[in-house]
Amino acid sequence: MIDRLIDDPAFLPITITLLILVIVAIWQKLDRFILPLAIMYVVYAVFTGISSDDDVEIKHPAKIVQNPTAVIEDALIDTMKVKTPPSDTILVDIEEQELDTNKTQPELPDLRVNSLLMCESMIDSLRKPINFQKEFPVTLGRVYCYSGIRNALSERIILYEWYFQEKYIDTIPIKIGRSVHWRSWTYKTITNAQIGEWFVVLRDEISNTALDTIHFTIIGE
Repeated sequence: MIDRLIDDPAFLPITITLLILVIVAIWQKLDRFILPLAIMYVVYAVFTGISSDDDVEIKHPAKIVQNPTAVIEDALIDTMKVKTPPSDTILVDIEEQELDTNKTQPELPDLRVNSLLMCESMIDSLRKPINFQKEFPVTLGRVYCYSGIRNALSERIILYEWYFQEKYIDTIPIKIGRSVHWRSWTYKTITNAQIGEWFVVLRDEISNTALDTIHFTIIGE
């Protein structure tokens, strides 16, 4: 019992503390506290010795009592594992949102017609169409087809194909460069024999793709 009491890591600090308290009590002439201190020390010694006999594993409290902080951390980790979705689910959601965004805001094609007009004349210096409409009197003698084209590709040839009464009449090629709005135009001389329905097709020469079509009518006097 005495050996186990000496092996107790708290034995030496408690003994030293008790001696200090006894010395202070004698110095301050508090003799009435000496006996209670001695009784407490004896009770401590007896209780420690008996407990050592009953349970040897008390010498290793760390093996029996789990660290409360570790318990809390484990609980937090378990909670996070339950509430956090798998990473692949998050990626799928993001991909779906990106696809939805692409659907609502599609990218502009690299080659497209921004505007296509038929007009009576052009102001060359301003590249501006004058009196654009869908019907023109034959007395004008000439009508213009004006286009504004977005070209994000290389330089290319755009074909203006003129048709009268569903029959092909002529093709006029125009070279365009890279631009967000490349303006160009062609014109066609109209005679009295060509009163009726017309249309012009804008076609990319490289891909042979019809980019846009505009219809107009030539009327008599």
